[in-house]
Amino acid sequence: MRELTTVEVDDVSGAGLMDALYSGILLGATAGAAGAIIGGKHGGDGGGLLGVGSIGQGVGMIVAGAIGVAAGSVAGGLYGFNHRDQVEKISMDFYKSVVNGTF
Repeated sequence: MRELTTVEVDDVSGAGLMDALYSGILLGATAGAAGAIIGGKHGGDGGGLLGVGSIGQGVGMIVAGAIGVAAGSVAGGLYGFNHRDQVEKISMDFYKSVVNGTF
């Protein structure tokens, strides 16, 4: 029986599990914020009752935010298993673009 390499030990021991969990939470929060921003911006585009789309905007923020959290969590968990630093970069780029007004 031979000794395992470091990469093989990481593969069998589930060493990336905490990175995947962290990345899932981080990207889930990021995608939820992005979804809420987009849903709030375009949720009331149809006008709604008497031309006021505030109900549509509220629903758009909630639904798009929830979809963003779900999709971002899954994507972050899968991608972050081996690429935690890239997930952190994606999140920081998003938040910088929101602060700068370029999102």
